[in-house]
Amino acid sequence: MVLSRKTKEAIKTALAMTITYAIALSMDWDRPYWAGFAVAFVSLASIGQSMNKAAFRMFGTLVAVVVSLTLIAFFAQERWAFILFLSTYAGFCAYMMSGSKRAYFWQVAAFVTVIICMDAGPDPINAFNTATLRAQETGPGILVYSLVAIFLWPSSSRAGFNAAATDLASIQRQLYQAYLGLMSGQ
Repeated sequence: MVLSRKTKEAIKTALAMTITYAIALSMDWDRPYWAGFAVAFVSLASIGQSMNKAAFRMFGTLVAVVVSLTLIAFFAQERWAFILFLSTYAGFCAYMMSGSKRAYFWQVAAFVTVIICMDAGPDPINAFNTATLRAQETGPGILVYSLVAIFLWPSSSRAGFNAAATDLASIQRQLYQAYLGLMSGQ
């Protein structure tokens, strides 16, 4: 029986989601759905795309942890200043998203910061727990999906890349020959 590519991708994502939830629930984490979200959001058509998005998600989460805990530490008693700086940071991230190759990194850095800050409320201990939990659950979700994607029906976009590079080289050769002909008077 031959499975279609869509079916294989669905099986990989479902298997990674199941394993991730099993890990999160067996470790009695408060919000296992964050690990599941990580799996769902990094599952893409090829391994390279998934790894790239996974790296952006993890690094964005780590930046958000640092920024949110810093904002909470600096503005623990100043609500208006806290909201002003949080809004400014989210606006900066939105600005950095426009036209950037790392738009997903900036998106994650912004929304995870807002999640941690708003979930913390007035309690800085809760902020630290929320921040560490977010990073703790995002990591295994990404790791499990990465391992499942690498070992179970890995799909690469190398053939498409090679075909595109060959086509572009052929077009460049034709263009060179045409210009060479023009220069020689043909």
